[in-house]
Amino acid sequence: MSAEGHGGDGGTSTELPSFLDFIPSDAHSQFLGLTKHEWVPIVMSALIIIFLGLFSLLATRKLRMVPGRLQALLELIVEGLENFTKSQMGRVAKRFVPFIGTLFIYIFCMNMLGQIPLFHSPTSNLNTTIALALIVFFVTQYQGIKNNGIFGYLKHMVGKPVWLAPLTFPLHVMQEVLSRPLSLSMRLFGNIMGEDTVIAIFIGFSPFLLGFIPLPIHLPMLFLALLGSTIQAMIFALLASFYIAGAIGIHDEEEHH
Repeated sequence: MSAEGHGGDGGTSTELPSFLDFIPSDAHSQFLGLTKHEWVPIVMSALIIIFLGLFSLLATRKLRMVPGRLQALLELIVEGLENFTKSQMGRVAKRFVPFIGTLFIYIFCMNMLGQIPLFHSPTSNLNTTIALALIVFFVTQYQGIKNNGIFGYLKHMVGKPVWLAPLTFPLHVMQEVLSRPLSLSMRLFGNIMGEDTVIAIFIGFSPFLLGFIPLPIHLPMLFLALLGSTIQAMIFALLASFYIAGAIGIHDEEEHH
């Protein structure tokens, strides 16, 4: 079963229905200026936030010196995120583990949500991925100015050699303001939307290919989507940590040493 809906960019895309589609309403009715379909990524994102918040509270309320299975799993995840961030950000990694770790877990859960029947991946909507990319953009610029000062950050943007500044400075500005946010948002949006669309198409073809035989022909694509969702969350967190470390000057220090 598939449905035609409007994406965040105003186009149409083949997608499976969500539980919100079963709420009776007029086709053109709006709530707070948004149609029911436009509320889907917002509601799905909020559900992920609520789930992660409740899970964190319940999982950490009774921590023990000798961890149980759930606590051991959480410690393994935290240790993995710490090692991942340290490998990209060096000496400043410790204070950015919460931010990078939250990005990875939040995006990972949003990507995976679309594999549950009657739910959608919020990251298959361009508005969601643009918002995430803008968060990384503002954190990057803030940390660059905070750690280097305005003149130090501008000097970093000029690059070396200085005599090429009329060429390199505009290029670096375009890269920071346009290229990086655009690539972050479009990469995540394109991959997740593509995975969900292909799965929806395969499910829509099932009655024509198999008749009344209930075989999930989309199952191989589902496993690929699970792998792709994990990789895309990792790539987003990897690039975010790389951009922030570059703005602070960690990569320049490593090159100097």
